[in-house]
Amino acid sequence: MKRFILKIGSTKTIILITLFSVLASYVMSLLVGMFTSVKPSSVMTFIAPLIIAPLVSAPMVKLLFQINALESKMRDLATYDSLTKVLNRRAFLEWAEYAYQLAKREQQQFAILLVDVDFFKCINDEYGHATGDQVLALFGQAAQQISRVSDVVGRIGGEEFAFFLPNTNLAQAEVFSTRLHEAVGKISLDYQGLTIRFSVSVGVAAFSGKSMSNLDALIQLADEAMYRAKKLGRNQTAKVEGL
Repeated sequence: MKRFILKIGSTKTIILITLFSVLASYVMSLLVGMFTSVKPSSVMTFIAPLIIAPLVSAPMVKLLFQINALESKMRDLATYDSLTKVLNRRAFLEWAEYAYQLAKREQQQFAILLVDVDFFKCINDEYGHATGDQVLALFGQAAQQISRVSDVVGRIGGEEFAFFLPNTNLAQAEVFSTRLHEAVGKISLDYQGLTIRFSVSVGVAAFSGKSMSNLDALIQLADEAMYRAKKLGRNQTAKVEGL
């Protein structure tokens, strides 16, 4: 019933309640007329429910929609990172675990990318945390724009993000990483007349489906590759092969 009400909207719900009230009033008037000598007036039968039903039902329906909106907001807060609009750490790990188990069962290829915003602490220190937040938000937008519907994207740390790419081999993961670098390279933001740009370091771990450990171990390998990319000079991708 709740789903039906939310689907048709508040106005139609109030109209349906009013029509039902009029019908119920009419049936009751017929029953009263059949078993008693009382003849209910048309005012009591039709006019009264037409006036009373909307007045009574409207606040209740409004409250239902307000509660549903609050529940939806709470679900979003529990699932998505409010700043970047991608999955938060807990939600990412849950979705990635599900995708991992599916890939393992079907012996499908997949890839994990760990991404870290380069020199993020310097951005915060030099331009302020508000600018740092803008950097993260813009990266979140870019990440979602280049991702497929089936890809899982999450913020798993302060300036660290993760991607789970199903049905993706190493070469395809590298192509995705290149697109990510290109998308980040196009981002710029203004700070007191200065144009700020940033880059990311990416670690890629791709798996053939033949030999898989647990998800945490795979994420750790991608994380190690990402730190290797940083040591090699940042703004690049390092990969793990042979898994």
